[in-house]
Amino acid sequence: MNTVSYEKILSLVGLMALWAFWHYLWKPQRTDIFRQRLFALRSDLFDLAANGEVSFDDPAYTQLRLLINGMIRFAHRASLASLVVTVAQSRRAPEDPLIAWRKSAQRLPEDARNRVLAVYDAVTDVFATHLTFGSVLLLGYLSVRVLFAVARAIVFLVIGSRSLKNFTLSHALDRMERKKNQLTKAKVGVIEARVLHEEQRRTDPKRQPAYAH
Repeated sequence: MNTVSYEKILSLVGLMALWAFWHYLWKPQRTDIFRQRLFALRSDLFDLAANGEVSFDDPAYTQLRLLINGMIRFAHRASLASLVVTVAQSRRAPEDPLIAWRKSAQRLPEDARNRVLAVYDAVTDVFATHLTFGSVLLLGYLSVRVLFAVARAIVFLVIGSRSLKNFTLSHALDRMERKKNQLTKAKVGVIEARVLHEEQRRTDPKRQPAYAH
């Protein structure tokens, strides 16, 4: 066996090992972490109702709980591919159920409204982070943007630009974080709306099969 063939075999084995690590170890671990964070947020939402800040029957509570349950149920399917497909089909999707939920949330007293919205924002942040760090393409894009931000910070520090004298690496990374949030959160809501719609259909008593007794 010549050296070239031996190196090709080693490269192939290495790639297969990396794929196996990602598919059988890292990916399930990421999904479990994602679900655990959602469980914690669902518990926070439950505490709001248990403390009397929002009624267990209020749509602002029930619909957000449905959304979290749906995301826990479909956590293993959350990926860049599902994001692309859902966004592509969004024009044919039914009316956004998140719109109705937001209206319900706005009718709550200010303190309760802010707490419920904080839970929703946390769910969106967790979901956006899960999608971003589970995609090689998104990670590559963010890595390029981070490197670009670092390069700009270095150049500005070297040339001593007066107009950007307060521009530091931390500012560059903060901008990068905001860019990531804009990129993902703008689309994450489309998936959330679809998940909530599916959970509404699944839990609708009118759609449950009738069993003969």
